[in-house]
Amino acid sequence: MGIIVAVRQLINSIWITSQLATDQRSALEQLLFFNENQHRVRGGILQSIDTYGVPEIHEHDGVLGIRVGAIAGVQSLFAVTADGRPRGVAVFVRLARNRIVVLHLGVEPSNHLGREANSLVLIRLLHEVRSAARCTRGVDRIELVYKSRAALPLHA
Repeated sequence: MGIIVAVRQLINSIWITSQLATDQRSALEQLLFFNENQHRVRGGILQSIDTYGVPEIHEHDGVLGIRVGAIAGVQSLFAVTADGRPRGVAVFVRLARNRIVVLHLGVEPSNHLGREANSLVLIRLLHEVRSAARCTRGVDRIELVYKSRAALPLHA
């Protein structure tokens, strides 16, 4: 099987959900805290922690979620496989009437499929954050902390 076919199959087998089963805690810890790709966005991670607080995995109503510091309303989206294993996570919050801030991003390293698969999982997650932002009255931009607080306009 070619790499392109394998990447397409991976992407087609990924679901985006706001809930993650509690039996996936260790996989989420690996993805969020021990990700071997963290060095690529180290500055953004440190900036997010300094500005907003440390992310923390918590259990609520039988599912896992992520808190960040003392910020209320933090939301998470997970890219998961058919068996519920997380392949990616986006942690975000509406901090002002007109903007959503993506506080943390993580994508599972895919050694056998390479950066293409990782990028596609990341794009799917950010597409879902953007879709949620478009459905939220008053929001006109998304800020990515990992990219020097770059703002992405929703209606461009």
